[in-house]
Amino acid sequence: MNDFFIANNRSISTAFLDASVDVRQVQMKDFDLWLSHAEPVKAFLKDKDYSDEILTALFKDHTIAVLTICNMVTDLDSEKLLSQAKESEVKFLNILKAVLTVNQAYFKPQPEKPKMGQKKEVVSDSTWFDSFQFLVSAGHQHQDIMNMTYGAYERYLKAATKDYRSKLQYLTVAIRSAQHADANDFKKFMDELKP
Repeated sequence: MNDFFIANNRSISTAFLDASVDVRQVQMKDFDLWLSHAEPVKAFLKDKDYSDEILTALFKDHTIAVLTICNMVTDLDSEKLLSQAKESEVKFLNILKAVLTVNQAYFKPQPEKPKMGQKKEVVSDSTWFDSFQFLVSAGHQHQDIMNMTYGAYERYLKAATKDYRSKLQYLTVAIRSAQHADANDFKKFMDELKP
């Protein structure tokens, strides 16, 4: 899914029981419930594709988790999903593929590539509140963050981090200029920064 799909909280429609069903992105306000069921699915699918054989094995090994995540991002209840899985495995697998594809930001996250010469960052004691606070300090409101999809949340967090680093770089240049400039050069530098 592309950034605009994620940012606009779009869904996709797929056929189910002779009707169209919308498959939505998971929102941050439901993420605590999502995690407990989606984590085993994510672990099972690690480094695998979404072939019918793999998804059938996933459903057999993690039936309740699969039904719950499908239920959370569609308007289908678990009974309808289970009866469809028994009646037509192909139609059920189409729903499951749609759920995994729409929520690809969670199931198949894009790996962070360290910049040339940088070592991989050490995992710290950060919490969700740290990342929420970072977005709030970047101008987002708590309610907006809670209504974001996971994919939009992830992209906004990356964009805020990039913006923060850019501002930090700019401040470093300003401090260095102030430190090495005489009074007239510094005044000229500051005048250039004024709108």
